[in-house]
Amino acid sequence: MRKIPISVYNYTDYRKFLNDYFDYLKKTRGIILQDICDEVKDVTTGHLSAVLHGKNNISKRLITAFAKYCRLKKMETEYFKTMVAYNQKKKLEVKKASFDKLISFRKSCVYKVSTHSYQYYERWYHSAIRAMCEFMDIKDDYAGLAKMLVPSIRAHEAKNSLTLLSELELIEPGEDGFFRPTAKAIDSGVHDTSITVNNFMVSMLEKAKESIDKFGLSERMLSWNTVGLNQAGYDEIMKKIIEFRYEVGKIVQKHSADRVYQINIQAFPLTKPLVRAETTADSQRSSEQDGVVIEETSD
Repeated sequence: MRKIPISVYNYTDYRKFLNDYFDYLKKTRGIILQDICDEVKDVTTGHLSAVLHGKNNISKRLITAFAKYCRLKKMETEYFKTMVAYNQKKKLEVKKASFDKLISFRKSCVYKVSTHSYQYYERWYHSAIRAMCEFMDIKDDYAGLAKMLVPSIRAHEAKNSLTLLSELELIEPGEDGFFRPTAKAIDSGVHDTSITVNNFMVSMLEKAKESIDKFGLSERMLSWNTVGLNQAGYDEIMKKIIEFRYEVGKIVQKHSADRVYQINIQAFPLTKPLVRAETTADSQRSSEQDGVVIEETSD
């Protein structure tokens, strides 16, 4: 049986994961909820439907049963259990602990692009085409695929991109014959400073600049804050940005895609650090306030 191209690590909502998994089974293998209930045992289609629609919670027994049904491995099952706790628990401290655990799980499951795989970062459109495979039926219409990109590329470039993504095992043909992303998440490494990756980041910043003239305000948003910070304040903001990126992932899961967006986040210094002898007043002020907003603007 061909592996189902749906990874639990791409979700923070277990109901969305189960809905997508079961929908895939229905579309590709004709498996319906009754078939699932017959195999899982001791669950009715009515109860399962209520769980999938957020009306009922899932029990501990069903957590294990559905993890087994979805053929989740040991670590994937632990992630699934943590995701259920994050979704169902009411206490804020429990939800926060579960969310932190989800982040730690996902950090350990990303795909580190190795040195010989850096062709992925040589062209801006490789990541866009991989994302398109999530919601478009892409097979061999290279000209049509090329025209969907902004700016458009050539048909042979689209074909070469699909070939590369397949070789890197970042996409694979689904049971319907169309390319779908694999379970691998992309990460070049937190501290990667290679020329290729830096050039990729620069190209995406160029795309942000080009968007000012190509798209209206209803289709793009550019915003910035100019602030004064110390290292503690900077570190706190970095932590919030990490949490925000995972929140973006949750929003993505809730909506059916019809377009690929690039979301860039930058933070960099505009001045050298101030070196001075710290007075008692400075120490007190620093402990009370990490930063002062000087300017906050969006287009």
